[in-house]
Amino acid sequence: MNRTLRRWVFWTHLFTGLIASVVVLVMAFTGLLLTYERQLKELSEMAYSQTVSYKKAPITTDAVVEILQQLHPTEPHIYVRQVNREGAAIPAWAGKHSYLIHPYTGEILREGEGFVEEAFHVITDLHRYLLFQGEYRGIGKTITAYSNLALVFLVLSGLYIWLPKRFSLASLKQQLTLRDKYTNKHHRRRHWHFVFGMWSLPALFVIALTATLFHFQWANQLLYGFFGEAIPEREKPEMVETLDADSVKYHQLLDIAIAHANDNGYEDWYSIWMEIGKHEGEARFYIDKSIGHRQELAYSLYVDTRSADIVRELRKADWSPGNQAWGTSRFLHTGEYFGFIGQTLAGLASLLCCILVYTGTLLGIKRLMGRAP
Repeated sequence: MNRTLRRWVFWTHLFTGLIASVVVLVMAFTGLLLTYERQLKELSEMAYSQTVSYKKAPITTDAVVEILQQLHPTEPHIYVRQVNREGAAIPAWAGKHSYLIHPYTGEILREGEGFVEEAFHVITDLHRYLLFQGEYRGIGKTITAYSNLALVFLVLSGLYIWLPKRFSLASLKQQLTLRDKYTNKHHRRRHWHFVFGMWSLPALFVIALTATLFHFQWANQLLYGFFGEAIPEREKPEMVETLDADSVKYHQLLDIAIAHANDNGYEDWYSIWMEIGKHEGEARFYIDKSIGHRQELAYSLYVDTRSADIVRELRKADWSPGNQAWGTSRFLHTGEYFGFIGQTLAGLASLLCCILVYTGTLLGIKRLMGRAP
């Protein structure tokens, strides 16, 4: 019975791998390219940093908002990001329109996204939707969704196939280390498939399993249901038409947020995002110690734009257990939960996955040809 099961698992693993190989390779390769996305985007913006001018003070947040309102008078939903670095350009958004603004003169340094940002948009669209656009995007998403499920199966079935009949240190060492010499190309590919598969298995399993949350409702139901919660409904934003209700200066609100950060162990904040226009009479400040939105290193502060009173602060610990688990899963998928080291491990796992697709495809084709009449 055990032998029959192993054969069934082997052939299912082989055919599943061949069917999903192209899409899994695309997702793995684009995942590799996305490894340091946040750092590269940050470097792209740093290229617009300006020489510190002691003769002229940096422009205020109010001046940035005024610039955006002049450019887009009918768009009240505004983001302004202050980077805690002298001379840093100011990223700002009015709705979907993005800009980099000179920190001393208010000059528009860049309108729209730069080459790096646009390149990552293309890579992300390839990773998620296979570059399908418009009404066909759902087709691309469905293909990547089920290919990701195939990857989950390949990881688990690969582990079962790899398990030696008898465990010993010698057998483990043989399956986990590369050899100096191989009999032929087939022997090398087979051994690489086992070795690289076992070393990447934990990371690939986490990456593929967490990705199911982005594709399937049932995966979210299982996650939230585990904590006895229902999937939260998406918040419907208010239709704020103007910022007329904001009577307190925005730079004053920013000073309040900075003071709060300094008093709560965030004096080394890297950036502070100000969002206005989503809810009338409210400014949200997202205070972040990292460049990667690591939730354990950031929190939100809500300030009344009419009284300058702090309405509330929101940290990850304040979320429901289900929301905390979803947020953790989101950043486990990219490795960012563990910072730069985690990103590196996720990128390395993506690279090894590319090798697994290459070796597995060649091994599978050879096996089928060998059995063909």
